[in-house]
Amino acid sequence: MSKKKHIWLITTDQMRGDALGCENPAVITPHLDALAEEGTVFKRAYCASPVCTPSRASIFTGRYPHVHGAWNIGVSLNEEELTLCDHLKSFGYRTAGVGKMHFRQQLKTGFVHEAEEVSVRDRGRERDGTYFGFDEHHITEDNMMGEYLDDVAERAPEAAARLKKDLYRSEDAAGDVWESELAPELHQTRWIADRSIRVIEEHRSDEPLFLWSSFVDPHHPFNPPQAYAKLYEHADIPGPTGDDSDIEGRPEHLRLQKRKGYWPGGGEAHSRDSDHMTRLVRNYYAMITFIDEEIGRIRNAWKEKGMDDELLIVFTSDHGELLGDHGLLYKGPWFYEGLTRIPMILRGPGIRKGAVTDALMEHVDIVPTLLELIGIKTMPAGIQGMSQRSVASGDGVRRVRESAMTSYDAHDRGIHAKCLRTDRYKLVIFADEAYGELFDLESDPGERVNRFLDPVYREIKQQLMEMFIQRLMRDQDPLPVRQAFW
Repeated sequence: MSKKKHIWLITTDQMRGDALGCENPAVITPHLDALAEEGTVFKRAYCASPVCTPSRASIFTGRYPHVHGAWNIGVSLNEEELTLCDHLKSFGYRTAGVGKMHFRQQLKTGFVHEAEEVSVRDRGRERDGTYFGFDEHHITEDNMMGEYLDDVAERAPEAAARLKKDLYRSEDAAGDVWESELAPELHQTRWIADRSIRVIEEHRSDEPLFLWSSFVDPHHPFNPPQAYAKLYEHADIPGPTGDDSDIEGRPEHLRLQKRKGYWPGGGEAHSRDSDHMTRLVRNYYAMITFIDEEIGRIRNAWKEKGMDDELLIVFTSDHGELLGDHGLLYKGPWFYEGLTRIPMILRGPGIRKGAVTDALMEHVDIVPTLLELIGIKTMPAGIQGMSQRSVASGDGVRRVRESAMTSYDAHDRGIHAKCLRTDRYKLVIFADEAYGELFDLESDPGERVNRFLDPVYREIKQQLMEMFIQRLMRDQDPLPVRQAFW
């Protein structure tokens, strides 16, 4: 086995930071709970953006959405950007990715609802033919088109036809909520695990391996296989934070969403009854339990291959899910904790076991943290994140950040917002607008009282504004590197 550490990055899509059993007893995640016990949990980790593509691009470049250019869904990551795979390959790693990538748009150009051709969506970069640096990739996105659906069609043609028709939508489905009759062994979650296991089993060289296992769920629709939904049949599910009345007195974009419906990213206001919301949350948790079980299977493959002892593992999600909080579902231009706080577990050589830290962490920190953990002292040019190795290792460093930043950019649809999260406060600024949001999370952890125009908080808001300006100045693109006096 290589003396270099193998790396396993695990991501989910739309999973809240409080959707782990080690934090929320209502969720069944024994394998992730065990991973948390073996490593360090960052309880204050925040996404780069509350929609998929910008955050995923930030995870893989260590750069902010306003710098790497993939500022919202429907926008592709610039092929010239260097990714985590590019950096790792320069240090001898073989790279493989399985599951949802979403570095490119999934629908065709022209704002139509027609799926992009897989050959176009998943094409290699012009400069080297790889998919953003992956030596091997097996992609399946939200619409399931491509390798996964082809595989199901070969194994079970009737199941593939039903997936194409209605995703096994049940007769008692309510909106995006139902329990699926699709057999677990044919499910997208199982396929992602199976392909990840195959990558591990077929890795026979002395090269260190980087594997990204990227699960599509618990993204809506909330439709777990029936067996997993049954696990939560009688579970006591806590209600959402806040309610639909929270929309009153809030920024205009919330009221626009209520009246008009859609912002790029999908979130919507809802007025569903408590029984519907309970079913929705149970199914959401059931999807996570299915993923947890498959993570256990992949973890066992690492062990059986003898590649587990020196294995670095990072578990996270691209963003959270509103899950009924404040009368809202899905994602979009909001910065509530349920949507922006993400799970973050680090495990492996040099990382404390059984530790939980409240140190702030961002998506952009993943790349420099992994590079430092494998022994790289000088970070490649252009990386904007901060290594969290010293925090995760227990070297006496409590934190490396004083704030975390999240952005939502849909300037083409009339909204562009940025959020600054400190230990106590959350400030949200909307471009070209006089309104904003300011929450005192110490006195108002549910984020229900907006202090943005409260004169009592005027000085605090001013201090946060100054901190935000300083961050935005520092976080401009550091590339290209200066190479001459003039």
